Amino acid sequence: MVKNTLIVGAGEAGKVVAREILDKKSLSNTYKIVGFIDDDRSKRSVFGIPVLNTITNIRDEIKKNNINLVIIAIPSADRSVINRVLENIEGVNVEVKIVPGIYEIIEGSVSWKDIRNVMPEDLLGREEVGLDIDKIEDTYKDKTVLVTGAGGSIGSSIVDHLLKLPVKRVVCLGRGENSIHSLIIKYSNDSRFSYVIGDVKDYNKIVYEFSYHKPDIVFHVAAHKHVPIMEDFPEEAVYNNVIGTYNVAIASIKTGVNSFVLISTDKAVNPSSVMGATKRIAEKIVLSLNNLKSTRFICTRFGNVLGSRGSVVPTFIEQIKRGGPITLTHPDIERFFMSIREAARLVIKAVSVRDGHIFVLNMGRPIKIIDLAKMLIKISGQDVPIMITGLRKGEKLKEEMFYAKEELFSTEFDKLMVSKNESGFFSIDEIESLISEFKGLVSNIDRDSIKKLIKKYVPEFK
Repeated sequence: MVKNTLIVGAGEAGKVVAREILDKKSLSNTYKIVGFIDDDRSKRSVFGIPVLNTITNIRDEIKKNNINLVIIAIPSADRSVINRVLENIEGVNVEVKIVPGIYEIIEGSVSWKDIRNVMPEDLLGREEVGLDIDKIEDTYKDKTVLVTGAGGSIGSSIVDHLLKLPVKRVVCLGRGENSIHSLIIKYSNDSRFSYVIGDVKDYNKIVYEFSYHKPDIVFHVAAHKHVPIMEDFPEEAVYNNVIGTYNVAIASIKTGVNSFVLISTDKAVNPSSVMGATKRIAEKIVLSLNNLKSTRFICTRFGNVLGSRGSVVPTFIEQIKRGGPITLTHPDIERFFMSIREAARLVIKAVSVRDGHIFVLNMGRPIKIIDLAKMLIKISGQDVPIMITGLRKGEKLKEEMFYAKEELFSTEFDKLMVSKNESGFFSIDEIESLISEFKGLVSNIDRDSIKKLIKKYVPEFK
């Protein structure tokens, strides 16, 4: 069956899509480009194919021309334009696809195979940043980079972006053999890729692997992050997020790592959860280690990452597939969001900024979770109810990206902010004492005492 196709956007991206369809017989036999849709009425045609109408009138053109497929090809436009397209075709039986972001267009890697279904990050109302390879390649040239938690959604995206840089080697450390196996399948043909099965909680193992691989740069991504689960098992949050971070940090100092990057979270700011508070202690530990003047320790802090494992979007999508309802804890709950790709790119850039130790990603405006749920329902084309269940243990209505005392400055990279405030919290003796205290309580699984000790080191923990 030949699909009558409309391309929304008669600019460069639209031309890329049209040219590929026209030039490839396998595509031109399946897709017939009937016309373009563009709000610029000065545009008359592309490759002899007419620009038919504006986005406001797209529904009329779909019906008039028996359109089967709409391809949104406006990667440089504000995301509100994408919402307008979806709103104007709501209820119409038509397939909708979208081209990837503008930075993929610039890098010349866009082809028909990249055209995909509309995803939640397309509707965030914010533009993604690029990797800016030319600005950061000297930082990574001939360097060995180790990533903990490399099999996770954020860790694997960092790995993917690192392999686009002139690195010597990327060492992927993960606890789960299945997630690491996925990386092996994807990257085994790249001679710079290597992997380690190991747990950050195992200090001797971490020191051994660091001594063997001798990384120049470490991205410490491994962490427990599920807020309600960590409320029930605070010993695991401490063991992984605090003791595990300490292990990786000390191993970095012992083996001469130049730069250590802790991947932190907005939940570490004025935390209301055990998870957030343990991440705040991890921040304090690594920032205090800068006083040793050897390895450079920095923190990168951001909010929710769309599509990351266990996050709200995959949960909502699964609930929609089952016919609903979508469960939402509170109608007014808000969160900061960015895509996995954008988070990875900004974290990688932070290493290239020489001043400051606390980096905050500019997440734009917070989004109401109920609005995100409604967007996903709209994309699905189904009529799915939303059920309010009440706030969970440790959950805030609104998150914060930084402390009031952390005065933020812009960097040379768009959306990457840095705090140049004093970053020392503990002496090395205090850190060792802290770790010793926590180890004792964790080994005894003394949950009440663990929470009291967390409060001691994070007084603002509610």
